[in-house]
Amino acid sequence: MLTPRLRAAADFVPANTVIADIGTDHANLPVYLLKTGRIKKAIAVDVHEGPYRIAQRTVKRYGMESKIDVRLGNGLTVLQPGEVDVAVFAGMGGLLINSLLQNSPQVTASLNGLILQPQLASEKVRRYIYDIGWHIKDEALAKEQHHIYQLIYAVPGVQNMPDELALKVGPVLLVKRPPLFLNHIAGWLRCSKKILAGLGRSRTEKSGEQYQSLAAF
Repeated sequence: MLTPRLRAAADFVPANTVIADIGTDHANLPVYLLKTGRIKKAIAVDVHEGPYRIAQRTVKRYGMESKIDVRLGNGLTVLQPGEVDVAVFAGMGGLLINSLLQNSPQVTASLNGLILQPQLASEKVRRYIYDIGWHIKDEALAKEQHHIYQLIYAVPGVQNMPDELALKVGPVLLVKRPPLFLNHIAGWLRCSKKILAGLGRSRTEKSGEQYQSLAAF
């Protein structure tokens, strides 16, 4: 029922919790978590009318209307502080994830955990996690078709900011080195080389911080 990246996100969900699935689309994740007895309740949120209606139909089809509250809205703005334990942000850009967290500071501060799967800018997501006084507790990788997805599980609590390499590839992934780690690093290096080549064409960019940071690796 779940794609590999959503299954990896589900594996991070603590037992007996109430979750918010932000950008729920078809509401497959909360339905799966309830069917397997992992969670108590869920709030499924989508900003777009189409996915919101589809999620409603999915919840009704499984008879879970009393357990999954489907809401139309932008990120955490449709939640009250303390309403859920954990929020899941899967399948959206990293900058959007940061923006949605920043737009609802009281709700974010009330959470016990964040499960994040940024499609892009994962480094910026990791940095933001530490900037707001949280830290990364665990990470995982999932392969879907030919793409490697990064999963981040963050919890409240101040810790030292990881170094630049750890922010780019994942501080826990660097330690755990799961089976897909080499694929993950190879993909990151390919992307970095393309950026480096582009920056290298400009004398100004070549002396800049981003070029120097990438060149160091």
